[in-house]
Amino acid sequence: MPAYPTAPAWSYPLVRMLEFETRIGTGENGAEQRWPLHTGRESWTLTYPHLTLTERDILLAFFEASKGAYDQTFDFVFGGTTFTGCHFDADKFSVVERDPLRWSASVTIRQVLRTADTGSLPADFPVLASGARMQRPYLHERTFDTVAVRTEGGRFVWYRRASGLRIWSAGGPSLSDADALAIWDMFRLARGRWASFHFTDPDSLTEYTTCRFAEDKIEWKYLEPGVNEVEVQIAQFV
Repeated sequence: MPAYPTAPAWSYPLVRMLEFETRIGTGENGAEQRWPLHTGRESWTLTYPHLTLTERDILLAFFEASKGAYDQTFDFVFGGTTFTGCHFDADKFSVVERDPLRWSASVTIRQVLRTADTGSLPADFPVLASGARMQRPYLHERTFDTVAVRTEGGRFVWYRRASGLRIWSAGGPSLSDADALAIWDMFRLARGRWASFHFTDPDSLTEYTTCRFAEDKIEWKYLEPGVNEVEVQIAQFV
C-alpha cells in the first residue's frame, strides 16, 4: 500500500483526534442503556510551517496521486505505529508562501476505521502524576432533567429524577506525555461514552461509581516536545 511521506517532517503543534459513536437510550427514571456503533476513527492534523519548494512538491505529489480524498488505502506512520486505511480529509490542499521560497501548509489525515481495542478498562479514572485530579481551570456542573409544558392555563412541570447529576472536566492544558497517554488510553478503552468507571470529586474526595465520558470525541494537542493538552468531561449518570 502507498505510504504518506515521512519527509518532510511535521512540526508542532499537532492535533490527534479519536472519535466514537455511542447511542444512548434514557428511561423514564433517567437510567441509561448505551451501545457502541463502531470501533472508532482516528485523525491527525499536521502542520508544516517552513516548507522548501521541494518539500512542498513532495506533499502535493502525494495528494495528486491520492486524487484528494478519494484514495483511502494509504498508510500513515505516527509514533512508531503504522495506521492503515487512511485518506485525506478534504479534496483541497492549500499551501501559502509567507516568505520567499518558504511555504506553510496544514493537512488532516483520517482513518476509515480502527482495529478494535484490546485490554481492560481501569475501574478508576487516572490521576495526574502530581496526584491532582486535573489542572485548573476546571469545570464542575450540576444538571437536572425537568419536563415543562406550557398551556393556556400556565406551565406544568415534573422531574424525571429528584437529585442533580455532576459533570467535571479533567486533564489540562499542560500535561506530560505520560499523563496525556493515560487519559487517551482511558478514553479509547471506554470507547467514548459507552463504558462506565469511577471518578473521585477533587473537592469533596467523594468517589462516584456511575460515571462515563460526556462526549464521544477526544483531542490530544501536541504543543511542543513533552507538553500536551488533553481535556475531557466526565458525566455522572443514574
